[in-house]
Amino acid sequence: MDAQFESLLEESVRVHGHLCAGQVLGVRMSLLGLREIGINDPRGADRKQIIVFVEMDRCATDAVQSVTGCSLGKRTMKFMDFGKMAATFVNLRTGKAVRVLAREETRQKAKERSPHIENKYAGQLESYRTMSNVELFDIMPVQVRIRPEDMPGRPLSRIMCETCGEHVQDGREVRRDGAVLCKACAGSSYYKPENVFSVSSVMQEKHNGLGIRSKIWIEMDGEPVFGRGRRFLLEAIDTHGSINQAAKEVGISYRKAWGHIQTIEKRLGVLLVVRQTGGKNGGGATLTPEARELLDKFETMERGLREFVDAQFREMFRRQEEEVLHV
Repeated sequence: MDAQFESLLEESVRVHGHLCAGQVLGVRMSLLGLREIGINDPRGADRKQIIVFVEMDRCATDAVQSVTGCSLGKRTMKFMDFGKMAATFVNLRTGKAVRVLAREETRQKAKERSPHIENKYAGQLESYRTMSNVELFDIMPVQVRIRPEDMPGRPLSRIMCETCGEHVQDGREVRRDGAVLCKACAGSSYYKPENVFSVSSVMQEKHNGLGIRSKIWIEMDGEPVFGRGRRFLLEAIDTHGSINQAAKEVGISYRKAWGHIQTIEKRLGVLLVVRQTGGKNGGGATLTPEARELLDKFETMERGLREFVDAQFREMFRRQEEEVLHV
């Protein structure tokens, strides 16, 4: 292989921690993918023009990151848990994309090429260095649709889960029966809190999945003035700088969104949103300092109520569980 490959492999090994066949595959896969989509300087001049989708959480992924400079933290590497030795390289400037897949038969070919090397992994490593790209990989031109919320840059949205109170960014929330939930509270959690309900006991068996919700809103003369939905609307306006975009995010019409804003402003007697119409930038909307203060105060009240209710809930069922266990 050429000097560029050896240099990139050396750097990849430094990042990964050891030399293995996966590193060789990952470096060669990256060089091929970058070449096919017309990216010449992924860590320099072209660094903002590339996104890579990796389909494996194995050694080769570290090599792909090392060569391309893409990473999860930069939002330029996307992990697709397919369990395949494959990666898709996307040129954001041209839209050109290719998927590079390591061919399964290369394992057997590596063994045949290096019969003198007893250790099969060492044999694969040596063979993968010298095999041609045609022998190693299948290349597939593809089309990839990348949503705005998946692009690098500042978060496009930040919404609080109505169950746990934790904030969810970039449209990862789940809307179910009118409620806004994080994926964990919607049933896709990979973890389980260590609390009274996770302890193996009579209480756990009788009340598995039991939970409590709390909700707070501000009224005036019996009419709602401000609550969670209108808080989401103001936060979305702050994120997008647009009432229209904010209305789309919370799932209401522009007319209804503007009506909510006018109602809040009239009843509280303060200006919350400043609109700019027309102009070369097409207008927009910004929150006033009073609006930001209202959001801060409301979030503080919500958090205080949630913490109080959660504490009472845990204490109530802890006592009940202890009574059951001591019978």
